[in-house]
Amino acid sequence: MPGIPLIGITLGGRYYVADKLGEGGIGETYIAIDRGQPGNYQCVIKRLKPQSTNQSTMRWLQQSFEREATTLQKLGTNDQIPRLLAFFEENQEFFLVQEFIDGNNLRSELSPGRQWHETQVIFLLRDILEVLQFVHHQKVIHRDLKPENLIRRRSDQKIVLIDFGAVKEVSTQVFNTQGQVVSTTFVIGTPGYMPAEQLRQNPMLCSDIYAVGMIALEALTGIEPKELLDSYTGNVIWRNRVYVRNDLANVLDMMVHYHPNQRYQSASQALLAVQELTKTLYNVPPSSTTPLIKYAGFWRRLAADFIDKTILIVCSLFLEFIQFGAPDSKNEAEFWGRIIAYYVLLGFLYCPVMESSRYQGTLGKMVLGIIVTDMNGNKVSWEQAVKRYISKLLSYITIFIGFFIGGFTNRRQTLHDKVSRCLVIRKD
Repeated sequence: MPGIPLIGITLGGRYYVADKLGEGGIGETYIAIDRGQPGNYQCVIKRLKPQSTNQSTMRWLQQSFEREATTLQKLGTNDQIPRLLAFFEENQEFFLVQEFIDGNNLRSELSPGRQWHETQVIFLLRDILEVLQFVHHQKVIHRDLKPENLIRRRSDQKIVLIDFGAVKEVSTQVFNTQGQVVSTTFVIGTPGYMPAEQLRQNPMLCSDIYAVGMIALEALTGIEPKELLDSYTGNVIWRNRVYVRNDLANVLDMMVHYHPNQRYQSASQALLAVQELTKTLYNVPPSSTTPLIKYAGFWRRLAADFIDKTILIVCSLFLEFIQFGAPDSKNEAEFWGRIIAYYVLLGFLYCPVMESSRYQGTLGKMVLGIIVTDMNGNKVSWEQAVKRYISKLLSYITIFIGFFIGGFTNRRQTLHDKVSRCLVIRKD
């Protein structure tokens, strides 16, 4: 069996191998049907190929494999780690049978050049660290955290950790006849997500923290981790690629620090720092799911603007009537000049006051369920709201070009949104 394709073969007397999911330097992954269960119960089989099949050392490999598989069984008690259903040795190869997780890996959500909003990144960090905290409490290092090994489960959108490195390492070890490891033929981990000490085969709990930080930076910048590394120093250079709030930047810097002793030493420490960040956000989801920020579209914003304009025009006409009575057709130019002046002055009070208030929006925006926030999702300041209103007048002067810009930006930002560094998002 060593080296031959497994599709169509039944392993362990019950697991029918249906298809191949992937292959690496030390093993392969298959989707299988468990014929020992009613119905077409799907599971995942990992085939690990020992680097040495010398009979005198196979028993040490077997013992090491069973020890690490037992650890996986304990980890599988967590809802966000696949359950280990079985493990066995067959024809000098090792097999793990694990629960099949229906969902897509994080790689499908990341694409070059696409930058996540920092609020999304903060919640992604929280979601990963919450389950990694459980792993670290068991004194286990994952060793291969990367987007491909993080699955967003379809049923509840929770992050599930897969493909732990410790069991894979067993198949790379070469033992002497006394059961001592004399060499390891592969370094477990993925370049870009793996820190220097792990490359030197000395992984620590904080090595996982480095990997999580690099995943977050990839989401934040839209740049692959290897491209963020300084080739001379090994430091991660990223702050010139994207603007984020200082407290988030400081947390990320500490997570991906080159020196292990300068990082958070475990998932628990990193999670505490991230939880402090979530306290400042405009909306903390009740469940461990990354919030999808919904930017307000053109038509919704147009409808809100129409309501606000109607309010301002009616108020302007009312002031005109109070001061000068019914309009005189002989002084039509003066009449419209005063109406425009009222409109601008009332708007200067109305828009900045409402948008910098606890309502975070004008009456029109409140009716349409949208709010104005800063780039961190927080309430805007009075100064920001004033800057937004003044630059909005520029959009009118430029024949509404400033408004149409919003249709061509990822965050639906118009000219006045960009000038004031604001976002307009949906509350639902």
